[in-house]
Amino acid sequence: MPYLLLVFVISVFGVSSVSHAEPFTLPRTNTVLVKDKHIENEYPITIKLPRSYQKQNQKRYPVVYLLDANYSLPIASGASRFMMNSGAMEEVIIVAVGYQIGVPGLNSRIYDYTPFEDKNWQRKTGGASQYLNFLKQSLLPYIKAHYRTNQKSTLVGNSLGGLFASFTLFTEPSLFSSYIIGSPSVWFKENSILAMAVKPAANTTKVYIAVGELEESEGEKMVSGARQLAAKINKQSGALVTTNLFVIPQARHATAFPTTITQALDWIYQTNTNPQ
Repeated sequence: MPYLLLVFVISVFGVSSVSHAEPFTLPRTNTVLVKDKHIENEYPITIKLPRSYQKQNQKRYPVVYLLDANYSLPIASGASRFMMNSGAMEEVIIVAVGYQIGVPGLNSRIYDYTPFEDKNWQRKTGGASQYLNFLKQSLLPYIKAHYRTNQKSTLVGNSLGGLFASFTLFTEPSLFSSYIIGSPSVWFKENSILAMAVKPAANTTKVYIAVGELEESEGEKMVSGARQLAAKINKQSGALVTTNLFVIPQARHATAFPTTITQALDWIYQTNTNPQ
C-alpha cells in the first residue's frame, strides 16, 4: 500500500497497530440517565462526541438526536464516522435516546412513539405528547447545558420512531432544524397522522423521508404512506420547509435504515468538501 494512502487510511478510519485483542466500544461515548422533570420516567441517554470536541474547546456543534438508541446508535455512528473524519460532513454530537428505565423496551417505544391511543393494540399506546414534552423540557435543556451545541439539531426516527418524528414536525416544527423520517408508520390507527393539523414552521427546516421500495408489499403499503406524508408536509408545513423523499431500491423494512441515515446525514450536513 503506498505510503500516502496508508496515512489516509490510518487517519480516517483510526487503524491501530495494537497486536492484542481488545473489546470494541464506540469512541468518545458516555451514558447518563435523564429524568422527566414532570413525571418519574427516566431514560438512558448515550452521547457520542466528535473527534475534535476536546481539542477545539471553543467550537460548538450540531446535535443529532436518535430514537431507538439500541438499534440506531451503532448504525449512525458507523455511517457518520468516515464522512466526519474525511471532512465531507460537519462534525456533530450524537445523542441516542434509549427506552424508559423499568419498562420493557417494546412497551416503552410503542407508548412513547405513538401519537394516538388505539385500543385495538395489546400494548398501551398514545404517549407521544408526554414523550415530546420530555424531549423539549428535559432532554434538550440537559444537552444544551452540558455540551457545546449550536442552533442546528436533527431528530431521527425510524418506523414508529418515524411516526413520532412526523408528529413532532407537525406540532413543534421549530424544536429541531431538521428531521430524518425513516420508513414512517403512517398506517398506525388508519393513517391518523395524515389527518392531523399542521403548525407551519417558523424557521428554515429540512425534512428527509426515506422508505424501502419493497416495503409497499410487506403488508402496510409503506411507500404509499411515505408519499402521502411528504405531500402533506409540502402542502401544509409552509415555504420554509424543504423535503427530500427517497424510495430506496430493493430495500425492505428491515434493511432500509442504514441507507436512510447515511444519505440523510449527507444531505443535511455535507460540507461540499471532497476527501483527498
